[in-house]
Amino acid sequence: MKIDCLSYFNPLRYGGGGEMITRGLIEAGRRRGHSIRLRSVRPGVDEGTGTADLYWLVDVFNFPQTLKSRGAWLRFPPALLEDIAANRPFIHMSNAYVDVCNLGHLPCSGQAQAQCAHKSPAHLIHNLALRDFGRQCFALDPLVRKLFARSALNIYLSPLHQRTIEGILGDARGRDSFVLKPMIDDTAFYNRGLERDIDYLFVGVIGEAKGLAAMRERFRGADIHFVGKLAPGEKLDFGTWHGSVPYSEIPLLMNRAKHFVFLPRWPEPQGRVVTEAALCGCKLITNQNVGATSFPFDIANPANFAGANDEFWDAIEQLRP
Repeated sequence: MKIDCLSYFNPLRYGGGGEMITRGLIEAGRRRGHSIRLRSVRPGVDEGTGTADLYWLVDVFNFPQTLKSRGAWLRFPPALLEDIAANRPFIHMSNAYVDVCNLGHLPCSGQAQAQCAHKSPAHLIHNLALRDFGRQCFALDPLVRKLFARSALNIYLSPLHQRTIEGILGDARGRDSFVLKPMIDDTAFYNRGLERDIDYLFVGVIGEAKGLAAMRERFRGADIHFVGKLAPGEKLDFGTWHGSVPYSEIPLLMNRAKHFVFLPRWPEPQGRVVTEAALCGCKLITNQNVGATSFPFDIANPANFAGANDEFWDAIEQLRP
């Protein structure tokens, strides 16, 4: 098939968790013989010429939250998305919640109201960055609702992720859905049988949404190690901070850890680090907000999600016109 993939951030240029997943699926689709053309806002790339057999939308409203970054002033033309929603065969993939919430890290944690309690006219600069000066929940925007309701397939990263977005959307949740299993390289992430000299480990952005307050309360006096960037405005006043380390070094750190800690405030769409840690033999300390642990199988067994790429493309190929 000729497929146009519209992703706000180019998955071949950016390395966030969502972009890693999308990139892996693109590579797998191309190996299966599909012609996949990329269209992105950051950076501005448009490989699409002529019509496609299928349009693949990925986090199309993934606007940065600051005016300095130009926020929603750089975006896909609404007329383009309206045309796809009205006239083209398309699927819609969510790696986070950006296509139902234009605020960072879903501050309502999925308990959405028509009038958002986290929006205010007083947040002038932030509102200007988002081109949104009202109080209405972003999920009530007509275009947002069309992109889910009319999609041939809505794709989510875990059962928890699906329940959360569909709960926000209500009757705009769409016709059919697909839950993508974890896509982890089990030749890198596995239990190497090493001595475990770290009691507790966290990997990821260190901030409010990822559960910094809960970790501070439970592990202030413990041997907890942090790997990752510190979110803007946050202070890490306990534990050992390693800063950001190359991704290739994460498996070794996880193999040194007895426990992996992940206590997010928001409903984490998947949390690939949790599955990676489970594969490396860590005992998991999590809460009910982790997408990875909402799957009905043991995430420490790589056989349970070995065919994630193929399952995704099998589902897409069944939609062939």
